[in-house]
Amino acid sequence: MNHSCLEKLLAKQPQSASSLIAALHVSQPTLSRYLKNQPHILKVGQARATRYALKRPIRQLGAEWPVYRVNQQAEVHLAGQLVSVYPHYYVWHDALTAQDRLYESLPWFLWDVRPQGFLGREFKQVHQSLGLPTRLQDWHDDDVLSFLLKFGFVQPSHYLVGEESRLLYLQLQKDIWRPEDEDSLDKARLAYEREATKIVGQETAKSAAAGEQPKFALFVIENNQALELLVKFSPPIDTANGQRWSDLLIAEHLALQTLQHYGVAAAESAIVSTAGRTFLEVVRFDRTPCLGRRGMVSLDAVSNEFVGHNKAWDEQAQSLLRLKKISQIDYQTMLQVFAFGRLIANEDMHNGNISFFLADDFALSLAPIYDMLPMCFAPTTHGEVVEREIKIAQPTTLTHSIWPTVIEWAKDYWRKVSEDARISTPFRAIAQQYVARL
Repeated sequence: MNHSCLEKLLAKQPQSASSLIAALHVSQPTLSRYLKNQPHILKVGQARATRYALKRPIRQLGAEWPVYRVNQQAEVHLAGQLVSVYPHYYVWHDALTAQDRLYESLPWFLWDVRPQGFLGREFKQVHQSLGLPTRLQDWHDDDVLSFLLKFGFVQPSHYLVGEESRLLYLQLQKDIWRPEDEDSLDKARLAYEREATKIVGQETAKSAAAGEQPKFALFVIENNQALELLVKFSPPIDTANGQRWSDLLIAEHLALQTLQHYGVAAAESAIVSTAGRTFLEVVRFDRTPCLGRRGMVSLDAVSNEFVGHNKAWDEQAQSLLRLKKISQIDYQTMLQVFAFGRLIANEDMHNGNISFFLADDFALSLAPIYDMLPMCFAPTTHGEVVEREIKIAQPTTLTHSIWPTVIEWAKDYWRKVSEDARISTPFRAIAQQYVARL
């Protein structure tokens, strides 16, 4: 048997046994005997779906790695094994089901572990130490994996890729869980001005949560419990740009409170005004008070894997319901949230701004809502506050039946905005127009 020909075939793509037999002109027993003694060739799948793949070492990192899962009690368990194979595929061996799955890129449930958005771009020193492209959009899967193996333990996920990540996470627990160093949230807030100045100055951020709004991560231990937050902040409010972002951060806080009032799970938040800026604190719901974690994936990751289109949230929700990936209750909630977002002029409802909790068996359940605000009125990328036309959204086909109910939510929301003394007079006037026209 020509071993080099076999490896050349597998380097092109994973192959079935019948394809290899035909291409190599060998018998089934001959092929089986050879494959049994080749640790660098991996058998994937069962029966007719079986494929053979050639392991693909990545840089100096090897070709296979354990992947661990951190549960809500901060316990670490093996989730599975990730193997890179030629030409650029990955094999996932699930520890729970003992089944293999071939992916043409990194598995979808690891998609959100990569650094993204405003804080993701702050990993400049990491880029340099690993020899990775400076721009995140230039990263390929191998670059992402290189990052995850070294720094994935601080990412917004309950997955730890590689043994080193597991050990670093366990060390992180020891380093930060020191009740004798307990610090109150009120005391931590005294450092907000310094954190904001540091972020604006383009220094390395502490975390890598997705999104473009300037933010930083906050961790405190209070009453022997860990509290992890993401803190967004406005520019100085003595500028038009800063005042508008201040209005929007308060408006986001009120939107989350409104959704909670009407029975929709939304992130816990608080507004802090200090140092001439407005800060929005959002409690991370993928973290627990004992340093545990909850699995979470964005609609972006879910849609890319299962739906295959990038339509509006209501249509994606319908697709996921038909595929039995979400419950009827979560489907209805997604419709309500989508309708609410449209009625409060949120023009930024992209697939990264809604997420699902991820169970060990990959079952999905809608996570609390976040990043819900009237982005139509955000300043331009140049910081200009532009007057926008007041437009009242109309129902889509899928939201028509719930529209009258959600209109009442939106009226209540805009009324709260119009009456909040922390919000500027011009923006309160915008809210009053919505109240009148809804």
